[in-house]
Amino acid sequence: MKALVIDDHPAFVASLETLLKRMYRNIGIDSATSAEAALRHIEYHPDYQFILLDLAMPGLDGFAFLRALEQRKLPIPVIIVSSHEDPETIHACINAGAVGYIPKSYGLDQMAKAIERIHGGEIYLPQALKQITTQTHEADVKRRCEQFGITIKNHQVLVWLAKGKTNKEIADELNISVHTVKAHLAKLFERLQTGNRMDTVMEAIRLGLLEG
Repeated sequence: MKALVIDDHPAFVASLETLLKRMYRNIGIDSATSAEAALRHIEYHPDYQFILLDLAMPGLDGFAFLRALEQRKLPIPVIIVSSHEDPETIHACINAGAVGYIPKSYGLDQMAKAIERIHGGEIYLPQALKQITTQTHEADVKRRCEQFGITIKNHQVLVWLAKGKTNKEIADELNISVHTVKAHLAKLFERLQTGNRMDTVMEAIRLGLLEG
């Protein structure tokens, strides 16, 4: 396994190298103090298994490095390790192609767990951001439901409908009668202007009332 660490703080680079060597036997680690130097490394070693990248560096910043990788069509997983912890920056990094975001405020054990999860195929985000993202999504869904006159109970039925549950199963899950489930479905058909269960689910996904 071979990894590249990109950061302009030698002490932090040394800490990451120590961490990676503790995590993986026989890992080869290169380091660079700028994005430009890192790109030169990649020209000679395009086979890195992953890259740890700081955002704030002299010259090209982390976003410019991510764009450069994309332009070169190099599918090397990039993990951002940065002191920036605002949601906008984190989302921008993921949208730019990073596979994970680890705050520098994490301890080494936390970083190790995050790297392991990313190495296992997961896109890693800080827990605080996950909570913000979930709250934002829930608020957005609630707002959309209100726009279409769909109540909280209507939406609960819709969620179980999307999971392929029968009227009886939905009634059991929500502790209501089958007759009440049918009434909620009729309301959903009316509000979404649909005629059957499948069309209702598909229209709800299109409108952002459900996740696709």
